[in-house]
Amino acid sequence: MAHLDYNPQSGIFTCSIPGIYYFAYHIHCKGGNVWVALMKNSEPIMYTYDEYKKGFLDQASGSAVLPLRKGDTVHVELPSDQAAGLYAGQYVHSTFSGYLLYLM
Repeated sequence: MAHLDYNPQSGIFTCSIPGIYYFAYHIHCKGGNVWVALMKNSEPIMYTYDEYKKGFLDQASGSAVLPLRKGDTVHVELPSDQAAGLYAGQYVHSTFSGYLLYLM
């Protein structure tokens, strides 16, 4: 039986295997500025900001290596509706991924 720690409905990864993890996100921006936070539990780990230029599709990314204990959560969120220009389309995707590097 496969065990999935990522919930695609909520976009939240919940750690069941303690270890050192690598997380990355790649986003597209169109129609407005975008500000994204990588969150561990309820604390921001890092931010990425991209200023929208009219008529263009832009992209940005971020990544972090994080120690996680059982029950810790990691997700990406838009901390401000004033910079919510995150974009995805049929052939343009914004992604969030994570990998276990080492067990603790």
